[in-house]
Amino acid sequence: MPEKHALLSASSSQKWLHCPPSARLEASLPDNASEAAAAGTLAHAIGELKLRKLFVEKGMSSRTYNSRMKKLTKDPLYDPGMERSTDAYVDYIKEIAYSFPAEPMIALEQQVDYSAWAPEGFGTSDCILIQGTDLHIADYKNGKGVPVSAYDNPQMKLYALGALAAYGLLYPVTDVTLHILQPNLNNFSSWSLTTAE
Repeated sequence: MPEKHALLSASSSQKWLHCPPSARLEASLPDNASEAAAAGTLAHAIGELKLRKLFVEKGMSSRTYNSRMKKLTKDPLYDPGMERSTDAYVDYIKEIAYSFPAEPMIALEQQVDYSAWAPEGFGTSDCILIQGTDLHIADYKNGKGVPVSAYDNPQMKLYALGALAAYGLLYPVTDVTLHILQPNLNNFSSWSLTTAE
């Protein structure tokens, strides 16, 4: 996860799109990251490692994988429930990846730049999958509080714009599907739109 944060971050887009001054106000406040946010960051790292071994670093040895996982599980915020929730995340991504007729391009924890639409805007997309004309953006939510929907989700749409800016010249994407994966609430939602939309 990146250390720096965009003033117009994708994760806070719901706020600044409806109340633009809120972005500057929040930037002036001290960053008081919560324990829940830190646990979410840890769960993301666990999910990323599992997906990295499956799709990105296919030659990763069991020894390397186990060593990296051991470091993550030694974190004081580690909870064995993270295994179940990240397994559900991985299973969902596998289902998308294996539904394509050929192996997709997969980028994990990819910083995307959507500054063409929001000044100096960037964010980190958990998982980007592209195959043929299809782009899928998946966002893992570790939270147990409020269910989040993929439907018309501004954060996800900004990630999609950033992915299109990064990969649009390489892939003839016409269709985008946004996914929110919230295993701790058994909340899995998706929403599709065209690149023109």
